[in-house]
Amino acid sequence: MNAPTNFDIGPLTWVKSEIDLALERADKALQEFAASAIDESGDRTQVRFCRTHLHQVQGALTIVGLDGVTQYAEALESLLEEVEQQRLPATPEVIDLARRAMADLRHYLDDLLGGQPNQPLRLLPLYRALQTARGQERVTPTDLFFPNLQIQPPRRAGGTPKIGHGELQRRLRQQRAHFQRGLLSWLRAPQDGAGVPEMLDAVKRIEAIQELPSARSFWWVATAFLSALAERVLAPDADARQLCTRIDLQIRRLLEGSNNVAERLMRDALYLVASADSDHRAVRRVKEAYQLTALMPEASPEAPVAVEAVRRRLRETIAATEESWNRFCAGTTQALPSFQTNTVALSAVVEDLGHADYQRLVQAIAEVASFLTRTPSGQTEALAMETATAILLAQHAQGNIQYLDSSFTHQVEVMVDRIRACLGGNPPPPESELPLLDEMSRQVQEKLLISQVAREIQSNLTQIEQVLDGFFRDVDKQTDLDGLENPIRQVIGALTMMRHDAAVAVLQQCAQDIRTFATPDYKRQEADFERLAEQLSLIGFFVDALQHGATDFAAFVDNMQSGTARTSIGKPPAASVERELDQRKLALHASLADFRVRADDARLRQEVQHGLMALQKDADLVGDKALGEQSKQLLATLLAGGDASRQIDQTMAVLVPRAPETPQPSAETIQLSQASSEELDAEILEIFIEEAAEVLASMSRNFQLLQSQPHDVEVLTALRRSVHTLKGSGRMVGLKDLGEAAWSVEQLLNLWLRQEHEVTPAILELLGQACAVFVAWVAYLKTGHGQAPDAVGLIALAEALRRGSESVVDLPLATEQAAAQASAADDSTRIAETETKTEGDSSETFVRLSIAPALAEIFNEEAGGHLATLQSGLLILDADPAAPTAHEMYRAAHTLGGIAGTVGIEAVNRLGVALERALLRRNHTAHPDHPEALETVRQAIAALAVMLHEIAADQQPEARHSLVEALEALYPEQFVEQPAAFADADDEQEPLASPPSLPTGAPSLAAVPAAGGVAITIPEMQDELDEQLLPLFLEEALDLTQSIATQLRSWRNNPSDTDVVRRLARLFHTLKGSARMAGAMNLGELTHAIETRMAEAQQAGGAPLELIDDLDNAFDVIVQIVEHLQRGESADAPVEVSDATASDLAVERTVDADALGTAADQGAPAGQPEQHDADAEGTGQRALLRVRADLIDRLVNEAGELSIARSRIEGEMRAIKGSLLDLTENVIRLRRQLRDIELQAELQMQSRTALADDRRQADFDPLEFDRFTRFQELTRMMAESVNDVATVQQNLLKNLDDANAAILAQSRLNREVQQELMSVRMVPFASIADRLYRIVRQAGKELGKRANLEISGAQLQLDRTVLDKMLAPLEHMLRNAIAHGLEDAPARLAKGKPEIGELSLTLTQEGNEVIVSFADDGAGLDLQRLRERGLAAGLLTRDEAADEAQVIEMIFAPGISTASGVSRLAGRGIGMDVLKSAVTSLGGRIEVLSRPDQGTTFRLYLPLTLAVTKALLVRSGHRQYAIPAAMIEQVLDLKEKGLTRIREAGAAVWTNNQYPFHYLPHLLGDPRALPERHHQYWVLLLRSGTRRIALQVDEVLGNQEIVVKNIGPQLARVIGVAGATVLGNGQVLLILNPVALGSRPRTAPTVPPVPTVRQATAADTVTATLPTVMIVDDSLTVRKITSRLLARERYQVMTAKDGVDALEQLVAVIPDVLLVDIEMPRMDGFEFTRNVRADKRLHSVPIIMITSRTADKHRQYAQELGVNNYLGKPYQEDELLRLVAEHVRAQRGA
Repeated sequence: MNAPTNFDIGPLTWVKSEIDLALERADKALQEFAASAIDESGDRTQVRFCRTHLHQVQGALTIVGLDGVTQYAEALESLLEEVEQQRLPATPEVIDLARRAMADLRHYLDDLLGGQPNQPLRLLPLYRALQTARGQERVTPTDLFFPNLQIQPPRRAGGTPKIGHGELQRRLRQQRAHFQRGLLSWLRAPQDGAGVPEMLDAVKRIEAIQELPSARSFWWVATAFLSALAERVLAPDADARQLCTRIDLQIRRLLEGSNNVAERLMRDALYLVASADSDHRAVRRVKEAYQLTALMPEASPEAPVAVEAVRRRLRETIAATEESWNRFCAGTTQALPSFQTNTVALSAVVEDLGHADYQRLVQAIAEVASFLTRTPSGQTEALAMETATAILLAQHAQGNIQYLDSSFTHQVEVMVDRIRACLGGNPPPPESELPLLDEMSRQVQEKLLISQVAREIQSNLTQIEQVLDGFFRDVDKQTDLDGLENPIRQVIGALTMMRHDAAVAVLQQCAQDIRTFATPDYKRQEADFERLAEQLSLIGFFVDALQHGATDFAAFVDNMQSGTARTSIGKPPAASVERELDQRKLALHASLADFRVRADDARLRQEVQHGLMALQKDADLVGDKALGEQSKQLLATLLAGGDASRQIDQTMAVLVPRAPETPQPSAETIQLSQASSEELDAEILEIFIEEAAEVLASMSRNFQLLQSQPHDVEVLTALRRSVHTLKGSGRMVGLKDLGEAAWSVEQLLNLWLRQEHEVTPAILELLGQACAVFVAWVAYLKTGHGQAPDAVGLIALAEALRRGSESVVDLPLATEQAAAQASAADDSTRIAETETKTEGDSSETFVRLSIAPALAEIFNEEAGGHLATLQSGLLILDADPAAPTAHEMYRAAHTLGGIAGTVGIEAVNRLGVALERALLRRNHTAHPDHPEALETVRQAIAALAVMLHEIAADQQPEARHSLVEALEALYPEQFVEQPAAFADADDEQEPLASPPSLPTGAPSLAAVPAAGGVAITIPEMQDELDEQLLPLFLEEALDLTQSIATQLRSWRNNPSDTDVVRRLARLFHTLKGSARMAGAMNLGELTHAIETRMAEAQQAGGAPLELIDDLDNAFDVIVQIVEHLQRGESADAPVEVSDATASDLAVERTVDADALGTAADQGAPAGQPEQHDADAEGTGQRALLRVRADLIDRLVNEAGELSIARSRIEGEMRAIKGSLLDLTENVIRLRRQLRDIELQAELQMQSRTALADDRRQADFDPLEFDRFTRFQELTRMMAESVNDVATVQQNLLKNLDDANAAILAQSRLNREVQQELMSVRMVPFASIADRLYRIVRQAGKELGKRANLEISGAQLQLDRTVLDKMLAPLEHMLRNAIAHGLEDAPARLAKGKPEIGELSLTLTQEGNEVIVSFADDGAGLDLQRLRERGLAAGLLTRDEAADEAQVIEMIFAPGISTASGVSRLAGRGIGMDVLKSAVTSLGGRIEVLSRPDQGTTFRLYLPLTLAVTKALLVRSGHRQYAIPAAMIEQVLDLKEKGLTRIREAGAAVWTNNQYPFHYLPHLLGDPRALPERHHQYWVLLLRSGTRRIALQVDEVLGNQEIVVKNIGPQLARVIGVAGATVLGNGQVLLILNPVALGSRPRTAPTVPPVPTVRQATAADTVTATLPTVMIVDDSLTVRKITSRLLARERYQVMTAKDGVDALEQLVAVIPDVLLVDIEMPRMDGFEFTRNVRADKRLHSVPIIMITSRTADKHRQYAQELGVNNYLGKPYQEDELLRLVAEHVRAQRGA
């Protein structure tokens, strides 16, 4: 990904090599032309070849989405076209310009791959030169400026008020007048800026009345442009003036009713906004939204910087320099001149680069070459090392040229100084600064490693794909799959090493799929092969991208998928003026063509004039001056009445310009194409013959097996696979006839396998013919003798069998089969003739099929199977006319009609639907065996067969209207005997004239009162539930019922909305069809009755509220039936009926008393009518989960334990790493001390040698070993031992890093498992929304009140346990709101309120809490009655009764109710008590806000219930706590002054919000706690809901993912404690909600937390800080032991490893006592003491010196320097603690 402009370089990476090759060939062709064009008569064929290659480049650039670069390439190609056509002279300047343009195009693409942003404007200078050479007068930068125009402006906060068309037109005309007045003023005096504010105001007002974001986009951008123009940051030049004029034209288009905007106008406006150097809010927002800054280059050079070209030359020169230097260092002196030559060449390349720091580095290397050329003996080991380092630094820098910064400058300075020191004979000391060798080496090695690993992976992937390709062609090659285990394991290992865990997971899944393929019982599935191939291709693409900087597999996949989505299923291109203009041009071109013939046609002349005027306006808008001018001239001529024939021809040429000539292919391509057209590729044909021989051998074996085992499906599947292979291979080599023959056989076998038919002799005959034909074909291809076999007979036989002749072979009687086939054929002929006569002569002209051939083929394949099912069912009915219609038969008719409607074949759809309805009615008619009806069914099936035959012939089937009408009249439904109460009402009605009404009781024979008071029974039907389809239906039914409930609420809100009625009808129709498909016939009939009532409502043109109420009641029954089916009960089980409905039923006497009694018994008790629903709802949900909830909870807990164990391991590994780093410091110190010892030994040896010179014998060799003493040998051995220890330490660090990587991988896997498990527990609140709506409807109906419930945020995910616990309390709240909160209708109307009460339920997530806000617009709480009830019950005192908050709390007291009496819904005083108990048990809290006559709002704060969350760990005192990260808005890192300012103000201010200040221990009940003293202090800004606090803590320990543990019912009730967690070290931490803690009342005053002042105070006061002790010692052991000793005594401990480190820390903090060692590196204890005593800030700090030097002279010297106490090592702990305590008391005056 190219980060600055979000351009995905992946596709460019794949085609870049092809683009480079094409550009190289184009340049070569242009060179050859230039060489032959000295006299301007060169071979222009080379120019055509050059254009050919450039055309390929342009196509590739278009594919990868580089619009601006494509425009640049198009301009270059146009220039060469004019040279080729000799419209432009082929001067050397033009040829040179074209070559430079190609070179810069290649450089630009190289820079894109190198990480530079996609900024086509960098090519602007050369683009201008190209267009100028072509004669273009004006070239604008927007030609190369292509921002993303799909960006839409941000949503408005309050929405857009809807206004009528007339008002919109009035406002637009008014604003256009303002804009034109301002434009006129500005054009008169552009420098003054007059008129711009008026234009800006007009555009703002136009933008404000645009409803759609897409319509607002241009006006939002125009507002930014005019804002910049008003600020004078844009020059009032021609571009700005022209843009303002075109904005006026765009306003005119709005007045004409078009919102479409010209893309060119949008780009011009965005370019000017991007060019504006303005900080105006409107300009800044547009720049950010469209990312305009990233599209604008920082500077516009004359030509793009060829960074990649310089890199290429640098790479080559540096490699040559490195090679020659390595040869010279290896002892090849002859390589020195080559080294000097390479350094000179390197200096020249870097000089072209123009990078000063790089030039200095290369100059230093060149100095080494010059020095060694003069004095080769000057080569030293130090110089060799420094030169190699300099070359490595140069090599590293060339890969990051554009990112070199000041750090590189410093590295060059260090490197040059070291080289020059070596050249001067003074090599730098070991402790001097070194360049970052390790990092440079690591990056170079990493690039090499990635490249090598990528090549190995690609090699293995190629091997895997080859084997899989062979297996896909022939699954019999399963044994080949066994050899893939090793290459897959190697690829997985390589990707694991590179830590691409997501890619490893994909490969592991691929390996699992391959193992599945290799099992003997695997059945071939094409979808499996496609999925595996897609995954392996994805891995291959990612490995390619690795070499170009890709680092994350998931991001790579997201980019590919988003790119695919944009190209494959993206939205259609937005309408624009350009597209309208193209349509206008085509229409006007046609009109002009007619007008040229009929010039005297006045109407046509007027049409042409109108078209020219519209064209001229649009041309001005898009900036097409040529088109506008030509239109204007022609229009003037026509208006003047002159001869316009010549101008008409010119205009027509402009309207439809000559298509650009496609470049002809190159000579090589022409030669190749000619060879390909003469003969088949011999190599490919040979491969096909070899493969076909293998396939035919396998096919022959399987055919013999099938003859002996006709029931073996596996053998038939293998034959189908062989035929499929022949089809694909034959088509690949161009054998179309063979492919078609194989395809026809394959289609028949597919049908046979899908329908699970037995193999018949006809099928065996077909397969025998197929084998013979294919064998003969392969023999013909081998020998070439004779003629190719004729496959027409084979194709015809396969087609006949597939069309249904063999579809019923499983019936026993062959005579019946023949009779049925003959009958069907006769019926088809008869119907065809009848339809032909009916339709007349039009039947002789066939209409081509309106759908794509591929889609028709898929449809025919599936429809053939359903037709075969219908024909089989028809034969059964012929044998037994009284038999019931099989479920499979009308399901086949339903599916056939449905898929026909889906693909758009209306005739088949209508006939199939009519047939389905007739077959459904047949089972409920009195005479199902009527012969004429059966004959009509037979004709319908035969007509369907004819239609499918026409579709196969690519003909549009003709509609059979008469047959559809005949089917609709078949089998009138016979209702069961109705009760006497309805006999009179129904006697005079036809059975079909009055469709069933809506039931509200049980689905069997339930009578329902309709809106008009007439109840009609629903016919009882027998359910035929399909066990396989039922789960699918239930899943679909849940979605449909939710959608229906939503649409019913919308309909109730707006009964006149016909769109809602149409959507509801479509949903009910879908539910009806699905129910019948699954066999839930009663549910289907009920839904059909609802659908009928809705159709009546549509015809009546309105819907009374009574009808909507009936639909709601009936829908409740549907929901209950679905719930019964979910629980595994039958659909005709008794369902719950509301009391109101039951009473209506009793009044109408539609159900007898026994039935009502049974229904009542099945209902809930009177006191708790909803509890049964809650249980049923919960049961249904648990059944859908299919896993026990306690098992999920246990899995989540175990996953949390894994996280805790992992944290413990991570802590141990951090401790080990810390110890290893400490070991590193000690090894370094030990090495330094050994070096000092060695130097001393050397000095002693030199001294001894000087003394022994006189006694040395003449033949004594000074290099002999006897000159070294045993002491010197020991020092050398110790040095080697230290080196060994360092090596072991480095190995341990490396092993630790590897272990850390493995732990991280395991951490990611563990996190994924936790998230997946948590997602199982989370459910949307919307899952109970329909139940809450139903509660409101039922409660309102019982109380005679009308209420509307609005739920917002229903998609918020909640823990299932929380949702289950809160369901009953929420129902109580809804009932209470209706019973107590909402007034009855007369009272509401008297108060001026709407008759319908409003209830709102809003869910939001704030930090770690879920806030459920419930509000009504009723009368509010009756505080006076609550006060009286509380006093009467003794729950309130007189003082408490005066506090309104205390009175409101009375609603939660048990037994307290404001109701005047007890009813089913209210009055017992337990509802709100249940609510508070449920919320409190979850650790939440409730806020209540009530306003008289305005309503009451309940806000429920539910605590964090997720098992895993992110938290910030903090320390306060000696305890640690966890604060949920979602609560934290900001963390302030403050110095002493900043903290003092906040503390004195009592609050922190951030983003204009007040945060009351608190110290954490004070909130936890420790008012005397004091903060620690630090040089920086941490203050957390927290927010929960509307509350905020600023919280001071002693230390921030960092973010961590924690596991939330249950804290039990006792702590769960404590406000502010949200949970607990366990750290890796076993420590238990509380999860706090400090905002809730801050809301608790405090009983004791707190000590001001002042940590920064240290002064003596009175003996009875409390000090404001903890005593601090600093330990200064170079020994890690001493520091740790002493720190633990002092920490146990509650001292704050600071440590420093030497005097310098201690002085640096003392700048910020002054400790109470200093513990100092003497012998330390950098600064010893004496020097440190001297510095402390010389500092006025530190001179009074007590110093205790602890050292192993206990001699008196050291003690005395220390006391002279000012040391207070002097202790020897090892010290006495008691004595040290006593001294420290005395000094602390003395310092603090205690």
